[in-house]
Amino acid sequence: MLEVKIPIEIQGYKSKLIAGLSLRQIIAIGGAIITALPIGVLGQDRISSDILPWFIILVTVPWVLWGFVSFQGMKFEEYIHSWLNYNLNPKKRVYEDTEDSLLQSLHEEMLEASILKQRIENGEYEDEYNDQEEGDY
Repeated sequence: MLEVKIPIEIQGYKSKLIAGLSLRQIIAIGGAIITALPIGVLGQDRISSDILPWFIILVTVPWVLWGFVSFQGMKFEEYIHSWLNYNLNPKKRVYEDTEDSLLQSLHEEMLEASILKQRIENGEYEDEYNDQEEGDY
């Protein structure tokens, strides 16, 4: 059986439509032009020439982010969705009360040690130990 190893770079290949741009990137550029052009033409007389370019940039940035930005293998909207989901939804966290369980286990160990000490002082522990040894043989 023949096997051909495919390099990782080929697995990350994305088809390009025009001028090295994917369909998503072309739609993003088109959307940015469609929203920026009317703002630029209609706002030329109504908005100061210092503020108008910044307003156009502000309006077109979401299109550019949508079309060109990917983060950790996720498209921009997937990343924003996961970020909002992580930061805004209430989180269910289960806490184990380790301090109480630690104190409880220490208390139980101390009780067992004191019971064992009492049994040794009363001679009960040695008798049981000797009885177990005699039964084993």
